[in-house]
Amino acid sequence: MSKSGSLSTFILGGLVGAALGVMFAPRPGYETREILVDRALDYWDNADEYYAEASDRAVEIYATSRDVALDATEQVRAKIEAARARLLEEVEAVADKAVAEKNALIAEGEKLLQKAEAAEKGVVDKAVETDKAAAVKLAAAKKAAAAKIEAAKEAVEDEVAAVDQKAPAKAPAKPAARKAPARKPAAKPAS
Repeated sequence: MSKSGSLSTFILGGLVGAALGVMFAPRPGYETREILVDRALDYWDNADEYYAEASDRAVEIYATSRDVALDATEQVRAKIEAARARLLEEVEAVADKAVAEKNALIAEGEKLLQKAEAAEKGVVDKAVETDKAAAVKLAAAKKAAAAKIEAAKEAVEDEVAAVDQKAPAKAPAKPAARKAPARKPAAKPAS
């Protein structure tokens, strides 16, 4: 139990004891009153001392509790600051990791884009080369076909000229075309 509690208990016990002593005292009333007055004066004389002691104890308790409260406040404040610092470090670490992963993904995307562009250029170049080769082959085929057609025309013209030279001036009349006999419809089978 604390000292201030002991002091107040002591004073209360003294007052209760005095009251009980007066009530159950075997002395006559005037003697009891004198004893009570003497004790009251003693208590009155000691009241300043009790007050000073209680005041000193209250100041001591206040100072001690204030120091304890300040220490506890400082400890809590230090723990909060430490937790805040740890949290900030963790957030920064996560943010740095996210930025690094983002940069890695961007770099990988750029590499893939460069590969795709190179592949596209290769395909386009190959298509252009193929188109040019096909155009050259087509032009050569057209030229060859035109030459063959021209040669065939000349050959036909030469044959026509040769036939014209060998043929008589008037050609015999062509016989008239014969008509095919009309067909009769086929008979239907009996049912």
